[in-house]
Amino acid sequence: MSRKIRYIGFNSGDVLAVDLEDRGLDGYITAESDIAGLQRAISDNIVQSTFRIYVLYPDETIAYEIPKEDIKTGGSYNENYQNGQRRTLSFTLYNHEDKYTPDINHFWVGTKLRFDIGLQLLNGSVVWFQKGVFVINSVSPSEVPGLREVSISSADKFSLLESGKGILGSSYTIPVNTDIYGLVQSILFTDCGDGYVLDSVPFLFNRALENKRTQAEIVKSAGENLGSIILDVATQMSAEVFYNAVGQLVFVPINETTQDVDKPLLYHYDTNNGDLSQLEFELDYSNVVNRVVIIGTSSSGSTFSYAAVNEDPQSPLCYQRIGYHTGEVITDSNVYSMQLAKERAEYELRNQLILKSTVSATILNNPFLEVNNLISISDEFFGLRREKFLIQSIGCSLDFSNQMQISVSNIENLPFLT
Repeated sequence: MSRKIRYIGFNSGDVLAVDLEDRGLDGYITAESDIAGLQRAISDNIVQSTFRIYVLYPDETIAYEIPKEDIKTGGSYNENYQNGQRRTLSFTLYNHEDKYTPDINHFWVGTKLRFDIGLQLLNGSVVWFQKGVFVINSVSPSEVPGLREVSISSADKFSLLESGKGILGSSYTIPVNTDIYGLVQSILFTDCGDGYVLDSVPFLFNRALENKRTQAEIVKSAGENLGSIILDVATQMSAEVFYNAVGQLVFVPINETTQDVDKPLLYHYDTNNGDLSQLEFELDYSNVVNRVVIIGTSSSGSTFSYAAVNEDPQSPLCYQRIGYHTGEVITDSNVYSMQLAKERAEYELRNQLILKSTVSATILNNPFLEVNNLISISDEFFGLRREKFLIQSIGCSLDFSNQMQISVSNIENLPFLT
C-alpha cells in the first residue's frame, strides 16, 4: 500500500492534510488528480464516509489505531470558529475484554489522539483528511449487566495550556519589548516534570508577525494559565491563534483572516439539487450588534478608545436604519494604541456577524470544509443566488451516515431582508 500526502493551505491560516491511500486497484482518483474530481464524487454521493482514531506517543507519532469495531457508533467531532480551543472529540469504546479500562498505561492523563475523516471511493481506496490532535480530558468507564464501556472526551491541544499543566504556580510578569516568538517558544517548551515539554511540535508564525515585541506589560497572578498569555500576545499582535488540523499552534494576522471577500469558495450548495437536507435561518434580534467599543490603555496611562460601527446604508442593520445597538464594551490592557483599538473593534464587529443571522444545515460529509472559510448557497424560496456564507461551526457523528452539520453566517446582505 502506498501513501501520498497533499497539504492544502487556507486563507484562514488552517491547513488540511489529505492522505491518499492507494490499495493497488484501478484508481477512480489518484494522487495526481485535481481536488475538483473528489469534490464531484462528494456531490454525486458516490463516496462513503469513514473515520479513524489513533493513539499517539508523547511526541505525537502514531502508537496504534483503535480498531473501528471497538468504537461505538454515535461519537462526535466538532469544530467552532474562535480564538484558542476550536476542536473537540468525544466517543465511546466497547470494553468487554477490559482492554480500555484506564490505567497508567492506557488512556491516562495527557494521552493524545489523532482524528481523521475518510472518504472511501468506489474502488475501495480511502482518502483521509486529518482533523486535529487532541488531548484526553476525561474518561468514564462504566458497567451495566452485559455491557462494559469507556466514554472519552478530548479537546485540541490548546486545552493543555489551560489545564493543570498550564496553571501558573506564582505570579508572572512579561515586560514591555519582550520578543513574542521567543516567548511563545519558551511557553510551549515548558518542562512538565515528566521528561516532556508542553508541546514540542513547531508552531507557525506568520511572516507579518516576525520580530513583533510586546508593547504592553502582561501580568498574571498565580492560578491563571499559560493559555491566557498566548491569547494576550495574540491580541497585542492583532492576530488570531488556534491549533490547526495537523496539531500546530498557528498565529495569523487578523487583517488576513478577516478578508472574507478574498477567500475562495470551498463549495457551492443548491437546494434545488438536494445538496442541503434543510435550510434553517435564525435571526437573533435580541442580540443584534452594529457598534462595538474597544478601550485600551498604554503603559504611560494613556487611554485609547475606538468604536466600530456598521454604517453601510445598504445593510439591513446599519445604525441609520435601526439605531445604535452596542455590544459589550471591551476593555483590554493589551490594546496599547489607537490603531490596535481600531483593528480590534473592527474584528469584534465582524465576529458579531452584524446581521446575527445563522444558517444551520445538514449536508453530505465534506472533509474539505474548515471554519472561517466560505461556501455559497442558492435557494429559490429565499432568493439566494450563490450568496456567500462564512462557516462558523462543523460537526459530525462518528458513524457511517455520510452526513455532517454546519452553521454558517452571511457576509453580505440577505436578499430576502432587503
